[in-house]
Amino acid sequence: MTERAREKELNRLAVLFEQAVKNGTYLDGEKVSFAEFVEKWMTDYADKQLAPGTLQNYKMRLRERIIPAIGHIKLAKLQPHHLMEFYNNLDEEGLRLDIRYTPTDALLKKLEDYTVPALVKLSGVTFKTCARIKKGSATKRETAEKLSAALKADIKKMFTNNSDKKLSGKTIRHHHTLISSILSAAVKGNVIMSNPAERVDLGKLPKYKPSYYDDEQLLDMFAALEGEPLRYKAMIYLTIDTGMRTGEITGLRWRDVDLENGVVNVDKQRQYVSSYGTIEKAPKTDSGVRPITLSETVTALMKQYKGRQMEGLLRLGISWKSDMLVFVHEDGAPFHPHRPYKWFTEFLERHGLPKITFHQLRHTNASLLISAGLDVVTLSGRLGHADKNITLNTYSHIIKSKEAQAANKMDIFYNELSTRNKK
Repeated sequence: MTERAREKELNRLAVLFEQAVKNGTYLDGEKVSFAEFVEKWMTDYADKQLAPGTLQNYKMRLRERIIPAIGHIKLAKLQPHHLMEFYNNLDEEGLRLDIRYTPTDALLKKLEDYTVPALVKLSGVTFKTCARIKKGSATKRETAEKLSAALKADIKKMFTNNSDKKLSGKTIRHHHTLISSILSAAVKGNVIMSNPAERVDLGKLPKYKPSYYDDEQLLDMFAALEGEPLRYKAMIYLTIDTGMRTGEITGLRWRDVDLENGVVNVDKQRQYVSSYGTIEKAPKTDSGVRPITLSETVTALMKQYKGRQMEGLLRLGISWKSDMLVFVHEDGAPFHPHRPYKWFTEFLERHGLPKITFHQLRHTNASLLISAGLDVVTLSGRLGHADKNITLNTYSHIIKSKEAQAANKMDIFYNELSTRNKK
């Protein structure tokens, strides 16, 4: 810049600074703590820009872990060693927020003396939760404490928990990314000169290797599905056929399904956020909006399922409760976004099948298509990945195993060629 241009720019910045001070929007990194800046970041950015589910996760991590650890430190004083100390603490046991409390045999025996309504009245826990606990289902700590207090019993004798499980390296990195994003906003706002999180080296994470079913396990699962309700059989087959995410499955409406041409059009997903309830939103990226071609087998199964559902609709008439969602209960009430995961987990336990999550059916789909020789670009498009590198990184170990098979196929080719030459 010329001397005149520099002077003009400095005058402009001086005016902006004076206005910021007068308006009370100027922040001094020497005086503002990390916690105080987070409040401004939430108001100016997070509450307006982030999706409800992401916002809830951020608020939980900030409230439960980050603010208690580094919230008191002034922004200008925050150094990489503060962050590393925090991350090292996160690597200790007992810091998971998803700790589940499972009823012991002693508690289950004690609960035999209570009906569900009596238990609700005694503890203040909801009817549905009390019914689940009487069946031995795990619950959160708050509920376990309420129930133990109501029964005047020691929570350690009434419940076991998984508090000895550590946070994964990926989860710790999520905390680092959130902190770094907030500090980057502070740099852009001229509150601090540089982002200390950028000078923290967390090292490389171990490669993620998704679990999935192989061919034999799939055959066992399909055999077990024959005795299950058609809605769940259709749900599992469709997920394995398309690799759709759980929220995409529960958000699917019949208008999105073209059974004449065997195509599903994905443009939304349903999810449950505790602060908001069940919400429907567009996929995270434009790549998530996509058509997926169905196999003839699954197209035929979906036609059968739709016919069965239409019979239920005609039978119930105005009592039908759904806005034509594909996967609903017998009365048309939509599946809760967590329903596929819960039902699938119970289904595997009932039939003694190897444990995987509902989401890992998506990985099973990817494994099948890679085995069939589908190229990565097409697979990435079907899965709704924003970048084919996501697909390559996620399924690199599967692709490498298929690469070894390619070498074997070349050996077969050379042997056949050698046999022909001898003839």
